[in-house]
Amino acid sequence: MRHGPSSQPGALLRRGWFVALTALFAGVPASGLRAQTPVRLHVTLTPDSSLAGARSPVVRSENLLGAESRWLTALRSGLPVRLHYRVEAWRSRDGWFDNFARQIEWDLVVRHEPLLDQYTLLTLVGRRRQERRYATLDALGAALAFAYQVNVRPEEAGGYYYAASLQVSTLSDSDLDDLKRFLAGDLGEAAEGSEGIGDAVGRGATRFLLRLAGLPSLRLEARSPRFVVR
Repeated sequence: MRHGPSSQPGALLRRGWFVALTALFAGVPASGLRAQTPVRLHVTLTPDSSLAGARSPVVRSENLLGAESRWLTALRSGLPVRLHYRVEAWRSRDGWFDNFARQIEWDLVVRHEPLLDQYTLLTLVGRRRQERRYATLDALGAALAFAYQVNVRPEEAGGYYYAASLQVSTLSDSDLDDLKRFLAGDLGEAAEGSEGIGDAVGRGATRFLLRLAGLPSLRLEARSPRFVVR
């Protein structure tokens, strides 16, 4: 007897997970997802304490893990959150295009460990890495709001400013590839028996619905006041 597509185990499981998770999100209006305290990025200057007047940037983000934060929802759903910071020093020139001087980048990767009910924060700066663990969400939020004084000061005389950016994301390219295969009916390792089909389908459905909820990425930019190096 030939069965239709809806009677196949993979299709039935996918349908069940989509129905359950769609019901979970159905009670949250789309406008409510955007009616939260916005994430902000700030870049200020250290005091003018050097003879040459060179000042360092101080970069800080806020409201990343507010009570209604979509990034908090992502963490609790098992998705790691990546914060990519970049700070550029620019030389401003009246009547000309500004000149790029130098830059520095670093990453923070935040994960929730449900079995231990704690959070890990991995800091990556070049080849250096440091991992910290936090038992509460408040402690993690305080760590994410830490103000970074960045060593990217220009050395030549002239007028300068700093341009900072923050890219927040959850789903990597490999995640999206997995999702495409899932939607096409390919369960990957689950089909070979190394992972339960229900687990594979559930993970794929969760990522899909979270992406629809507006979770994939956020880009913020900020600019410091102008200062003069003598």
